[in-house]
Amino acid sequence: MVSREIGYFNLRKIMNSGQIFRMYEPENGRFVVFSGNKRLELCERTGESKGNGYVDFYCSQKEFEEYWEDYFDLKRDYGAIVKSAEEHCRKSAGINEMRGAEFLKNACRYGADIRVLKQNVWEMMISFIISQQKQIPSIRKCIEALCERFGEKHVTEDMGTQPDFWHGFPSAEAIAAAGPDGLKGLSLGYRERYIYETAVKYLTDGLTDETIREMTADEAKKYFCSFTGIGNKVADCICLFGAGFTDAFPIDVHIKDILYREFVPYERQIKLEKSLKERLKTEDIPRKKLLEALSYRDYLQIIDNDFSAFNGVKGIIQQWIFAYEISRIRSDDK
Repeated sequence: MVSREIGYFNLRKIMNSGQIFRMYEPENGRFVVFSGNKRLELCERTGESKGNGYVDFYCSQKEFEEYWEDYFDLKRDYGAIVKSAEEHCRKSAGINEMRGAEFLKNACRYGADIRVLKQNVWEMMISFIISQQKQIPSIRKCIEALCERFGEKHVTEDMGTQPDFWHGFPSAEAIAAAGPDGLKGLSLGYRERYIYETAVKYLTDGLTDETIREMTADEAKKYFCSFTGIGNKVADCICLFGAGFTDAFPIDVHIKDILYREFVPYERQIKLEKSLKERLKTEDIPRKKLLEALSYRDYLQIIDNDFSAFNGVKGIIQQWIFAYEISRIRSDDK
């Protein structure tokens, strides 16, 4: 076992942040993470310093240093990012071009203990293909079914308890070998073809996590987009949560809503909404139509303009504003 006192680290928030689908909390404060053919148990304890907590990693020192330390991004100073965000928001408050300063400040305070994980690239490719048009419980269920059918079976034996069976994440070889019909019955729908063709191409290309991480972020994104069923958003998720490109900024409907609501100048919003009302002949514009009034390039421009102070860690900020937005939605639903 390895114990560390870590600041800005909240396992429950990380588990629910939308970046990982094989992380569970079987008991309060005890977590289990699966990555490839690795399994890790963790426990949180109260730390001696304010804002810090002890985390027990149930693995060897060697495994911790060689895998889990980087996996949980524990070498990065998240406190420095928080201080940078607070200073940026303080300077930006009241500036018309940076309307979202208050939202950004609150989001960074809420999400600062969410670390962006460095997961297996192949696992992220398949996981985020599955994630399209699905809610997190359904995503988890599909991924676990995929692992049970194609993943390597493992046994964890604890003293005085029954053996605990679990499956690793399936290899591209296992999925490709099953053929185009091998994925039927897993509730994957149209994603069956995407996953099978991705497995075949991944094997044919022969790239590894290491060779992908040696690419530039633009090269890696372009490469991921060459796979069936992977577009800009999924490619950015793979870049951020798998390949370690922490400037990647996935844009989904929640991020579009945040960028439009908080960062588009009022004057531009008024013009866009007036134009849409005239074109659609209605005063009640569907939110989806409103967000689609801006192009993908428009959203990228907003990110370049309003998040340039975070170059190098823009993807971490994305996770914080995403998590904060989801927490607000859940709070409103109660």
